[in-house]
Amino acid sequence: MAATLTFRALVWAALLAFLVPYCSAFRYSQSRYGDVSASDEQDIYSAEAEAMIKHDKSEEGEDHGDIGVPDGAEFTSFNVNEKGDEEIAGFISKDLDEKTIEHLFIVLHGRLRDGNGYWKTLNNAINKARDDNFPGTDRKMAVLSPQFFSTKFNSGQYKKNQLAWDDLNAWQPGAQANHPANTSLTSLDVLDGLVKLHSDKEKYPNLKNVTVVGHGGGGQLAQRYSALGNDPPDNVHVRYIHGDPSSCMYFTEDRPILQDTETSRNSCDSYNIWRYGFDKFPGTGGKRMTPKEYFTQYVSRDIVSIVGLQDTGSAGDTSCMGNVQGGKNRRTRNLIWFRYINTLARTDEDLEGFPGSFKDLPDWSDAVDGKSHLRLVVVEDVAHNAEKLFQGDLGRGALFHDGNIDEGWRPKKDNKN
Repeated sequence: MAATLTFRALVWAALLAFLVPYCSAFRYSQSRYGDVSASDEQDIYSAEAEAMIKHDKSEEGEDHGDIGVPDGAEFTSFNVNEKGDEEIAGFISKDLDEKTIEHLFIVLHGRLRDGNGYWKTLNNAINKARDDNFPGTDRKMAVLSPQFFSTKFNSGQYKKNQLAWDDLNAWQPGAQANHPANTSLTSLDVLDGLVKLHSDKEKYPNLKNVTVVGHGGGGQLAQRYSALGNDPPDNVHVRYIHGDPSSCMYFTEDRPILQDTETSRNSCDSYNIWRYGFDKFPGTGGKRMTPKEYFTQYVSRDIVSIVGLQDTGSAGDTSCMGNVQGGKNRRTRNLIWFRYINTLARTDEDLEGFPGSFKDLPDWSDAVDGKSHLRLVVVEDVAHNAEKLFQGDLGRGALFHDGNIDEGWRPKKDNKN
């Protein structure tokens, strides 16, 4: 009997030794579509998106016929690699006068990869603000919306030297493209390249402001880029606006404590995997730094987090990695993000009434002198809607005001005295 048990134990040990390398190559997440797994070569949120499409073909959302170009725009291509010939496709304001442009908006589409729709949304926001004589709209402006093609879903739509990504949403956290073959460029490099391209003093002598703005899936890329992107040239000021992202990139392994959520770090082994944290961070095309150094870079920049107060639906990132950032809705996750950043920096920001709490969060005030330039704008009566977010006065302030901006809603104070 003992010999039989020993033999069985040896068999199980051998079997586990064989299987573990394969099991460890996959990460699991629970979502509305059941357990979702992704290999080390795939972003787990992209795997969840693919599961969503298999569940409902309409969820992929993109029209794969001829690319529609909005009135007032042209569809073209931009070289984003000084040492190579890789280009990013995109929409830009038609008949652009390079010599007179003063303010460029780089607007990032969401998961549907509808760059034309986001170009139109921001262009309309500019035109309506101008009609209302909103301050800051008297400049010469242009809108550019890069198109992050998918090699799985956009076959035949991108050209030989244009960048495309293998996983559906891999561009959102800054993943490397897989087309053209042998490229090493990431979506972060694309944004660096676009900023640098339009900072050429000889070609754009009057360009002084670039605003990188993203909403939803584009908000995820804008949030990562605002921390990881290279410093812009001295002759251009860059503002970063991330709107309603369903997750943020945490600089530490800490996550908020919430009483009303079933998900915790202990029930989500992948909670700090890249996109959500720095585990297996692939790096960028620029210099490699520590999470604390990226945090320092983030809070030192002109960054606006804009959130719809009614963005409380459970759509978006339903993975456990997203849920541990603040439950099931984007609004709470982004309000907690504001608490997290200010607590890490030990600022004097009034955080009373903001959701969540943190236990033993490290003190990184030494790196930033207890200050953060991150501003939070909360827009009442708006859900997950980029058009409404940026066509009201609060969104307009984020887009056009150089100095102070109206931050909108804040939690009510608990007046116990």
